[in-house]
Amino acid sequence: MSQKKKKKKTAPSGNISVKENPAAKPSGKTPDSTPEKVSEKTPIKERPAKPAPVKEAAPRPVPPQPRTVAGQIVEYTPDPEEKKDDRDDFFKEDKLELATMTAKERRAVKKARREKEMEGMNRGQRFKYLLYYYQWPLIVTTMVAGCIIWLIVALATSKPPVAISAAFLNADSEKEITEDLLSTYMKEANINSTYRAVAEGFHLSMDTLMQDISDNMNNPDFTRFPALARDSYYDIVITDKGGLDYLSYNDLAKYPDYVLPQDMLEALKDREAKATDAYGQTFVYGYDISDTEFAKNLNLGYKKTYLCFPGSTSESQMHAEHFARYIFNLPTPEAQ
Repeated sequence: MSQKKKKKKTAPSGNISVKENPAAKPSGKTPDSTPEKVSEKTPIKERPAKPAPVKEAAPRPVPPQPRTVAGQIVEYTPDPEEKKDDRDDFFKEDKLELATMTAKERRAVKKARREKEMEGMNRGQRFKYLLYYYQWPLIVTTMVAGCIIWLIVALATSKPPVAISAAFLNADSEKEITEDLLSTYMKEANINSTYRAVAEGFHLSMDTLMQDISDNMNNPDFTRFPALARDSYYDIVITDKGGLDYLSYNDLAKYPDYVLPQDMLEALKDREAKATDAYGQTFVYGYDISDTEFAKNLNLGYKKTYLCFPGSTSESQMHAEHFARYIFNLPTPEAQ
């Protein structure tokens, strides 16, 4: 039997490219909708694993927002059409230009600028403007003038330093208590003339204390002496026996060994004046100076004259020691 030879179809000559449609998905069916037979030897494809979750990017930081009041943003936005205040520009001087001018020309330029700025101002506005323009010169001038006035007043009202401050108790006449009582001491002790002496008189005695309290209840001088004595205003107190008892009873005089050095305590041991305090105890509160030239020249009517020391400061005690060495004719430590 003759068999017919089958002709094989050959592809046309030339370059032919076949593009696959990426959108086409295999449906598992043939074009003729005939289901394909799955061979038992063909393995079934496994389902692909789920991809790892993608980490979301961190949110971008939110810039700080302007403050709000009642839901409205409070923020100032300059108005481009707003008129600029040129007063500050008026005070900005061209230093390079003014440096080339003389002082007279600079004053003229500044005066012209001020007059131009004050055009159209009333008297009150001119005053405020000039006050603002010259505020720093006015402040500096006022401070300098205040310092000068204070210095002049301080120099006019200030008193020379005190060389000795004394209180005299129970003199026959308080009118005789003046600084002249200490003038001899000031001269003979060679105290500088720029220093001064203070002398005041009071009537305070234990013999008449209750009557004095009744008669001088409203007299400020009656309470003035105790306050000044406790404040070390007085360096020394010169008194009679009644005043000595008053000082000891009210604790207004210091013990001599609290004020004077040891050499003076030994030299004045035979002059000690004792008195009783408020507790009934007897102590040394001063010295008897009745036979000294200084006490004889006082003429204050004392039968016995005593020297006491009320001061508690180092300066007051130094003045008291210097005075005691003078009236008792004791040498100073430098002269020994």
